[in-house]
Amino acid sequence: MIDEKTVIESIQLERSLANNSKQESSNDKQVEAKEGEPEEPIVFSKIQVLRLSYKNVLRIDNLIGFEALHTLCLDNNVIEDIENISHLVNLTWLDLSFNNISSIQGVENLVNLKDLSLYGNNIETIDKLGSLTQLECISLGRNKINKLENLLYLRQFKKLQVVTLEGNPVCKDPEYRFFVLAYLPNLKYVDYALVGPSEVISAREQYQDELLEAQERETLEKSSEQAAKQHGEYLKTLRAANLIILETLFTDMFSGDKELSKLQMLPGFDTILDSYQHEYRIQVETSVNSGLELSNRYGAEFEKIDAAYNKLTAENELVCIGAVQQFTKRKKIVHQKISSITDPETAKSDLHTDLADLGALNHDLKEQLMTLETQQVQQLKSLLDIFENRAMIIRAQRVEHATSFFRAVEDLENSFASASEDLANDLMEKLVADQLDDLPEETLSLLSDRDTLLMAIQGVHDNHLGKLLAEEDITRDGIINSLTVTVTEMKGRDTKQNRDRVFEIAKIFNGFEADIDSLRTELKRAEDDES
Repeated sequence: MIDEKTVIESIQLERSLANNSKQESSNDKQVEAKEGEPEEPIVFSKIQVLRLSYKNVLRIDNLIGFEALHTLCLDNNVIEDIENISHLVNLTWLDLSFNNISSIQGVENLVNLKDLSLYGNNIETIDKLGSLTQLECISLGRNKINKLENLLYLRQFKKLQVVTLEGNPVCKDPEYRFFVLAYLPNLKYVDYALVGPSEVISAREQYQDELLEAQERETLEKSSEQAAKQHGEYLKTLRAANLIILETLFTDMFSGDKELSKLQMLPGFDTILDSYQHEYRIQVETSVNSGLELSNRYGAEFEKIDAAYNKLTAENELVCIGAVQQFTKRKKIVHQKISSITDPETAKSDLHTDLADLGALNHDLKEQLMTLETQQVQQLKSLLDIFENRAMIIRAQRVEHATSFFRAVEDLENSFASASEDLANDLMEKLVADQLDDLPEETLSLLSDRDTLLMAIQGVHDNHLGKLLAEEDITRDGIINSLTVTVTEMKGRDTKQNRDRVFEIAKIFNGFEADIDSLRTELKRAEDDES
């Protein structure tokens, strides 16, 4: 376990080595602390290098606050797990060599890491390093890696130039070096040996066919990942627009459908189901664009009112600041007059008048600020009314759009049920006419029981319609409630802003009243001094 004493001793040693280095390299003066001068305190948040080698560390911990670290050396200890370092996101060099680590873990957040040493551990598999895209050097020598195929994992690190694997069982494979050079062509050093261009060419020629297959596979994987990412963004957009049901409804209707398994025994049913799904996808494609357009219009209206709100409050704030500054200037002038009294008679006349005027101006300022706040409240309410009216029109269109989609799907569901029933009747007629051959006994039994088969079709249909109507209610309520929630939040924001502003105005007024009282006291003291 890493204790504070060990950390401090290591930092002090690091400083001592740094100072010695400075002294040795300096020809003009000694770099020494003056006798009796206090040592600079250790601030963990500023430490960039920490070496805890040969400290008998069992567990990595107590590194909270060291976020500035770029170099961490924990080599030659007895660490078993890589843990408690995910917050050290600025690390570029991590040395965990000569420990008892059996699996790579806990480094996913170290995205700036360039040099990683896990030499001399018990690691069997290279994995869980995918996020370390800046990796340039990795040392995995003297571990338990025994499969050439596992080394392919390192192909994803495009900046990797130095790899050390010597001492692993895999290195005994006669194809080891050729394999590494063929699949990792950007390397400059392998197992401490400089890589020659001719070696790479020879290795790639030897593995030419395999490399082509690997490249094709990686291209497909990359395309698949890109498609998955795009689909994820698409689903995210649908959720934000309250349209995710378009993607999930079909699957939801068929999930957990117990009667469906009976219909799937019927020859020809899969064709009907595929046709249903195809028509559903066409309907989704038709509805998505129009639904997103309505959602974007709603979002644009919100952005308009938000911009208008910010502009109005900013303009009003400038007017208020200007009024307060004008009063402050007037107060400062009166204070300067009191501070430089030369004629007592003048003090008794002009300055008392000035203070009286200042008090009246303070009351006027309060009234002006309150009037501005009242006007702003009314203006914000007008803006909110305009937004609500426009948004309600769009909301009605969104509800209508959702209703149209669900009615279209309901029509598809009715057609699906009718087609299923027609198929069942046709098969039952053929069974009676002895025109069906090579059907499973279970299917023949189902076709022989007309009531059970038709009840299964009706059960599937009723189940689908029930889920469809339930999702329609949820979707409609979501569209309606979203506007209600938005308006309620905006009203609450305005109410809080008004309450805070009224409190602030009262605080300004009372503060100036106290200042005026202080000026009166100062004037009286000046008059007494003159007397």
